[in-house]
This record gives sequence, structure tokens and C-alpha cells, in this order.
Amino acid sequence: MRRIALPLLPAAVVLSILLAACRGAPGGAGGSTGPIAHPSGDALVLGVDYAGGFVAPGYRLTAFPAFTLTGDGRVIVPGPQIAIFPGPALPAVNVRRLNEDGIQALLDLVTRTGLFEASAEYRGAQNVIADAADTVFTLHAGGRDVQVVVYALGTLDPGSYPGISADELAAHSALSGLLERLGAIDEWMPAYDWTDATWQAYQPDALRLVVRNADADAPDESGITRGLLDWPVASDPAAFGEPAFDDLRCGVVSGQEARDWYAVLSGANQLTLFTSGDHRYQVTARLQLPDEPPECPSPAA
Repeated sequence: MRRIALPLLPAAVVLSILLAACRGAPGGAGGSTGPIAHPSGDALVLGVDYAGGFVAPGYRLTAFPAFTLTGDGRVIVPGPQIAIFPGPALPAVNVRRLNEDGIQALLDLVTRTGLFEASAEYRGAQNVIADAADTVFTLHAGGRDVQVVVYALGTLDPGSYPGISADELAAHSALSGLLERLGAIDEWMPAYDWTDATWQAYQPDALRLVVRNADADAPDESGITRGLLDWPVASDPAAFGEPAFDDLRCGVVSGQEARDWYAVLSGANQLTLFTSGDHRYQVTARLQLPDEPPECPSPAA
């Protein structure tokens, strides 16, 4: 008998075959045996965000979640940030859409951790680490609304720690692995599970704006001259939104007002100031997610 040398399959092809096989196999610990029901449209299906920690006051007003999956398959994540100063006024955010098979593959990955049967908090790491943030996983799927909160996720080295149970350490390991997989989703999710061929810039229907009077600001220490642009809409910047923290005001704009702001901010940078009458204002923008209410969160959240 002759031996026929077969070509080696590329790693991506092997991974696709393995993923397909896993989908066809029922169960596994925490796994599913059929399609996992989930909300549709703009509703949040899976989100990963951060809360607490040692951060500047008001930071949460513009902080952006690490991962968002909506009911219609959109995956929305922070994009690469350009290492220049001043950077663009609009933060880089990318979006790419999964088809239903891709949504199911992602939900199966989450379910197989076995940690999303009910809401839970893992705070044992507070015994060994101070001033860390919470990583907050939110899942709306399979008839459950679950929130899993982990303090100091990703900061524990392998080993044992006083005040942290073996079960909690195992949860840290599993959720760290899940977060890593979500951050590299386009490296393992096969092309046939995506509706979009590539990532695209996310252009939202609404913007969250944090406004501060900058009349008394000194020139920037970099020596770079601040650009000046007219306040682009009819509203009074001194009364914009609601008071948020110290001299900050925060509000959400939508519709034509959001489109006007998006257009002008696309040509601005982090040092740009907006003028209205004899006054100058600093504006920091944060793109709203489809499921978010048209209001600003508490700056201390």
C-alpha cells in the first residue's frame, strides 16, 4: 500500500472544524443542548464593563465598556487608540456584526464556564489587593438576567491566597480566560459566523458629552496652540445637560444634534475648545451604546 502525504491544514481551518464539532456536541459542563434564547435588536445580550477602582473623579462619565453584544449581533469594542498628542476628540470604537450562528457560538462559550447560572460577586481578592476595579459581566440570555462581578480580575498569579477560596480562584481563572477570548474574538470566530467581513468605525445614534467652562484655562504645557471652534448647536453650553461633578456638566444628545456634534468632533482634537459668545468650553465625547438610556450615569458609579 502506498502512503499518501496529505497537506497540513491551516490552524484557522482546524479551529473552525473544532468549533463546528463542539456546536454539534450537546452539553459539556455548563454547556447548552440547543439554541440559547436572547433579546433582539438594540437590547444588550452580553456586556463586560468596569466599575469602582482608584480612578479620577468623573472618569466613569466617559469610560467605555470592554465588550458589548447586542441582540442583532453587533459586537462593539474600543478600537486602537492613536499614540499621538493631542489625540482625536472622538474615541476609536469599532463594530462588527455576527450572524445568529456566531451569536450562539459566543453564548455557548459563556455558558460553558458554568458561572452564569445566577448572579454572583467574587470579592475575596480584596483581602490581598487594594484599589482595584470590578469587572462586571452582564448576560441576558437563556431566560436569565445575570450579573457576575469580579474584583481585581486578572491581577492574581497562579497559587493560593489567604481569604480566597479555591472555587473563587477557579472562577477568576475561567473569567480571565473568557475576557481574553472576548478581546480576541476575531482571531477564533470563523469568517462564516460574521455578517460583516471586517470591523468598521462605530457611529452611534447618540453621544454623551461632558462639558466644562475653560475660560480660565492656562495654555497647554505642551506649547501646542488650542484650536477654537464654534459651539455647533443652538443650545446654551452654560446650561448644557445636568451638573455632574465639580465644574462638569453632562448630557446626552441624539438625532440631528448628535449628527452635528459628530461631524464637528470628527475634525477636532483633545485640545480643541468650543466658543460661545465670549466663553470657551472643553467638550469630552463618549459614544452611546444602543441599549443605554439617554442620560448620564452617576460619576461615582
